[in-house]
Amino acid sequence: MNTDLSLVLLSIRGTLAPPTLEAARKIHNETAGAPANIAAAQSLGDVSHMVHVPLDGAGMGAGEFLILDLWSSMDGLNRFFADPHVQEGGSQIFAQREPVVWAPAEGFTSYHIPAPFGMNQRIVATVRGKVQSMEAARRLHNTAIAKTIGRARKSGNLSHEGYFRLAAPGAPEALEFFGVDVWMRPDSMMEFYEDPDFLEGFNHLFTAEADSAVWAHPEGEWAEW
Repeated sequence: MNTDLSLVLLSIRGTLAPPTLEAARKIHNETAGAPANIAAAQSLGDVSHMVHVPLDGAGMGAGEFLILDLWSSMDGLNRFFADPHVQEGGSQIFAQREPVVWAPAEGFTSYHIPAPFGMNQRIVATVRGKVQSMEAARRLHNTAIAKTIGRARKSGNLSHEGYFRLAAPGAPEALEFFGVDVWMRPDSMMEFYEDPDFLEGFNHLFTAEADSAVWAHPEGEWAEW
């Protein structure tokens, strides 16, 4: 029995096909969130499925949409999404979408800090961009995280994780970094990200301006696990 465990992150970002967020919620829960489909995904290694919309549009009509799934099996992930019915369900949810599989960034500092009782709001901040090299990015990243973690926590940060785009077998090493932070106070979060100390620490991490976004849970009851 293989006792090694390495979770990969599947991000699916795109534009919702239905005209309203409520219509998208119903389709999502009838396709990806149907009990039989949840059971199938979980049996193949899908250990977490979370949905997000832009923070500034969480209560508005349909627009951008982000799914973040954690999988314990690449083979299971590939088998699940090879199913035509799964692809059809995805097309009902998204007008256009970009699925990307990310592997944990080896040697890059990550952390998870417990939330105080009653602090239940969850905001997800993502950043995505190319780095010059793994080693240089690792040094810059870890130095900046060590310097700012205390201030980040005081501002409501709960976790920080880094990933690199999973390269196809035989392909060159991927240099596209994906950072995922979870917060419990959006106002303090924005103050932290605008702080000169934070900006200076990450100033040379990316080769060009990175794509950053802030996400919240959409209104209504969405099937998640």
